[in-house]
Amino acid sequence: MTPASRRLPAAPGLTRRAFSAGVLTSALAASAAACGGSGGSGGKSAAQSGQAPTAAAVRGGTATLVMSLEANGFDPALVNPTGITYGTRMAAVFDVLVYADQRTGEVRPQLAESLTSPDGGTTWVLKLRPGVLFSDGTTLDADAVRFNWARLADPGVRSPQFRVAKDLKLAVTDPVTLTVTLPAPNPHFASVVARSMAFVGSPKAISADPKAFAAAPVGAGPFVVASWLRGSQTTFDRNPHYWQSGRPFLDKLVVKTVADEQQQLSTVSTGGADLLLGSALPGAEVARDAAGVSVASTVLAGGYLIVFNTTRAPFDDVRARQAFAAALDSGELVKTVYGHGAAGATGLFPADSPYADPAAAQPGPDRARAQTLLDELAAAGKPLAFSFTAVNSPVSRKIAEFVQSRLSTLKNVRMDVKGVDGPAYQSSVIVNRDFDASLYSISFTDPEPALSDLLRTGGSANLGGWTDTEADAAIDEARAANDPAVRKAAYGRAQKRVAEQVPVWTYLNACSYTAYRKNITGIEMFGDACLLPDRLGRAG
Repeated sequence: MTPASRRLPAAPGLTRRAFSAGVLTSALAASAAACGGSGGSGGKSAAQSGQAPTAAAVRGGTATLVMSLEANGFDPALVNPTGITYGTRMAAVFDVLVYADQRTGEVRPQLAESLTSPDGGTTWVLKLRPGVLFSDGTTLDADAVRFNWARLADPGVRSPQFRVAKDLKLAVTDPVTLTVTLPAPNPHFASVVARSMAFVGSPKAISADPKAFAAAPVGAGPFVVASWLRGSQTTFDRNPHYWQSGRPFLDKLVVKTVADEQQQLSTVSTGGADLLLGSALPGAEVARDAAGVSVASTVLAGGYLIVFNTTRAPFDDVRARQAFAAALDSGELVKTVYGHGAAGATGLFPADSPYADPAAAQPGPDRARAQTLLDELAAAGKPLAFSFTAVNSPVSRKIAEFVQSRLSTLKNVRMDVKGVDGPAYQSSVIVNRDFDASLYSISFTDPEPALSDLLRTGGSANLGGWTDTEADAAIDEARAANDPAVRKAAYGRAQKRVAEQVPVWTYLNACSYTAYRKNITGIEMFGDACLLPDRLGRAG
């Protein structure tokens, strides 16, 4: 087994119990053929299941990664930790306590040795690897994890992870053991940690200057931030004190911001960069046709959404949301915008997901119904008029223009496009929730906690403030369930409420992928579309 392909053994209790590992793995593998492949190979390969074919990595060198959006900072308490924009950058600086393997759905240990529950999900015991140091020389111990998780639960911090951390009782048992008591049983808490609580910063550095920490982070990851040119490029240097002997393989990791997806692929194809990250199936299909590029990818649940602010007019009226959805055809949108190889979504779960419920699919296009609903709103003195917030990127602009063009053929509706840059989007949509309708994306291997974050009252990703007691109850039941059939039925009820109430409208399911040059090895993905940087290297 080559260094680039080594796996840390999964500890007992770390397996996602949504479905048996075999069932979930089979579902992901069946989906992968539509999403992955090895560019130029013409045949099935390991790349189709989210892992690139692995060659031995040589020590040294630089890899350059291009991504669509710039990070606002590196504070684990203030960002979407495993989202495509932040996950790879954060893993470079902080490493991960545990992570979700995209190919199997298992939660695997990294900085942690194990995360187990002795009582079916109420109490969890986190065991850390001894002797791990932050890059400032202090120890990553159980008290450091307690400090970081308590910070997530501090309302003054305003962390997106506040909801998942706020009711946890944390007790340091010994220097490498943290005991966590949940307010209610959750057999899937390991998934929560992997998605929302996997990054731990130095308490010494955070306490010294919490505001400065986002720009000068201190973690225990394979790299340290050497320079950060905002809006352009971040350079990470090897951490000489990294806990894994012989890693990272690279001397430097450079992350460049390139908004245009076509330009990203061109840059990698021509050798101006080594790899890119994406989460849309059409992008993976296009990349697979590019010269000099290979692709590793995995189908995920979730995807690309339009989210509605249900806390204010006009989308506080369900008829406005229903009219919007009825006016649009997700398949037409995908074909028009991307022009390559993908079907429109019918909901948050792709058709072959273990959790998909065909009876709860979002309704298809019905322009006659859309016009009837728009007329009803106008008759009630509420003609539909709203702004549509989208990041200033070519694809986002195309989506906004598509939506605007389709709505413009109907009466009693007006849509204005509000184009913003990445930081403005983060501020207005993610932080302040100041929007009418907006583009958003979320992807996941297991529904917990992602679906709760997105749909449940008070969820960290519930940007539109949707509140629905039936959906809340269904999500809570699924969270507490060990029985796969019970989980599936509960998530089916949640999907039905989404189809009826339309807090979000999904137009394209997710496909986490990386396109890379053939001298790059050690590609292993986690989260939405993130890489584990300690594995990355240049082939010998």
